[in-house]
Amino acid sequence: MKNKLKALGLFIKITAKNDPLYILVIILNALSPAAATMVNIFVPMIFINQITDPKPAADFIKIVLLLIIGKILLESLERLLSREEFVRRQGINDYLTFELAKKAMDLTYQNIENPHTLDLKEKANAAINMGAIHNLLSCLKDIITSVATMIGTALVIISFSPYLVGFSILISFLIILVNGKESSYTSKFDLEIVNVNRRFSYYFSLMASPHYQKEIRVFDLGDMLQSKTQGYLDQMMDGFEDKFGFEANMGAIKIFLESILRLVSYTYVAMRTLSAAYGPQISFGSFSAIIGANENFMTSFQTMFSELAGFIMSLANLEPLYDFYVLDSDEEENLEIAGDFQSLEFKNVTFTYPGSDRKIIDNLSFKINKGEKISIVGVNNAGKTTIVKILLRFFDIDSGEILYNGVNIKKISKKSLYEKISGVFQDFSIMPFTIKENIIGNKDFSENKTDEIIKQLDLDQKIKELTRGINTYLNKDIYENATDLSLGQKQKLAIARALYQDADFLILDEPTASLDPLAESKIYEHFNEMTRGKTAIFISHRMSSSRFTDKILLLDGGKAAAFDSHENLMAYDNLYSKLYNAQAQYFE
Repeated sequence: MKNKLKALGLFIKITAKNDPLYILVIILNALSPAAATMVNIFVPMIFINQITDPKPAADFIKIVLLLIIGKILLESLERLLSREEFVRRQGINDYLTFELAKKAMDLTYQNIENPHTLDLKEKANAAINMGAIHNLLSCLKDIITSVATMIGTALVIISFSPYLVGFSILISFLIILVNGKESSYTSKFDLEIVNVNRRFSYYFSLMASPHYQKEIRVFDLGDMLQSKTQGYLDQMMDGFEDKFGFEANMGAIKIFLESILRLVSYTYVAMRTLSAAYGPQISFGSFSAIIGANENFMTSFQTMFSELAGFIMSLANLEPLYDFYVLDSDEEENLEIAGDFQSLEFKNVTFTYPGSDRKIIDNLSFKINKGEKISIVGVNNAGKTTIVKILLRFFDIDSGEILYNGVNIKKISKKSLYEKISGVFQDFSIMPFTIKENIIGNKDFSENKTDEIIKQLDLDQKIKELTRGINTYLNKDIYENATDLSLGQKQKLAIARALYQDADFLILDEPTASLDPLAESKIYEHFNEMTRGKTAIFISHRMSSSRFTDKILLLDGGKAAAFDSHENLMAYDNLYSKLYNAQAQYFE
């Protein structure tokens, strides 16, 4: 319950920040139906009493006119408030979605790659976009309406018989217990079905996605995909069947209890109306008012508790939103600013990924000085890309130190570190921006600098062919007159982006993996020119790339098997020379 209240507090905080009048609109919108209910109770009484015991016509007409005007005003106010609430609720949904996206960007990278975080984010998204917010606010409004209606109708019934109120409460409590059992079952079902639905939707999207069709056809994966998708679909259908059967049984019990309540209350009030033997006799108009008040009291009493249960359930659905918001963010305070690069040193660094026991980096030590260019090579899973992740502090190491200019990088602001270190990642991403925006990022635009870089990377001709040139957008799904680039061209664009940042230190992780041999050769030819005056780490599976760097760091099982120049390492029999010679027959 504690986290539910915290989730509610978070929602109120975000709502108050974005739209402080929203809660007031909900309250007013909740009270207007309660007032309309009371009017509806007394209207039949007035007309019936006028028929059975006529009053002066002028007085009767005045009362009727007042009631009509009041009802029109209440209904108009309710419609106006309902429209206002709808607009404001949509705004809250959009704002929460935006806040969720901002939080996702602020998370530590370790959290970003954690499957638990992905589940939380999915559930938080579901809370916003699949009705949890709407249900929460709808329940709140109905609770306020029910309480206000109960107070008004209870006063009418008590004036007739306090015992009738007590009997209505007793039967309503029994119905509430049935509702509670039903709500508990539904709540558990809704939480469990989210993951099943997520997996079904994912596998369904694979079946329908053009991106996967080549592999599906060539490797005959269709039956496997269908089987997995069908399995999750069957789980959902079985779950829904059980749910609807349970709800039907509970509904039958509630109908039985409501029938008993109506039978007793109707009989008692009717006897008081027809005979003074059962107490002070009442008019037929009062009969109508009391029966109407009792019906509304009973309904409101049950609604209050059922909506309260729904409110609590909606809070449970909001818990993932709170849990996601309290995940560790990449916030840093009072840290040092990274100076111009002079040296980088790994000292006895050990690292394992969260949830794993295998040491990806094992007691690794090496040092890079200003202006040096090194290659990091090794077999698959040797830890090459992991070095990039821990150097950029996407993950924190288990033990040892990573020193930037002699200072532990944990003491250095990440933002300032990223101003000094730039790179091309193995799994690079191109943003749905213009070509120009993808290159310069948040830096000031220099036409000469941009032209020079795109010429070095042989992108100039492609850009000249485009109508809008460098200002062409790169996502046809979003923008009209956008263009698509080949994977190789996108990789060149990623390299251009890294070069434009003009950082002291460049990390190039498989920067030519998507390039054709000719384009790759040109990148190698211009490597020293592009990295002039900079320190660089070059990571590649292709051993030929190592010849362009000053030193080679050979990784074997997360350890430094060698750290020397290409010539020195080739001078004797070792793992590097074996790997190089194994590939040499294909590139020499």
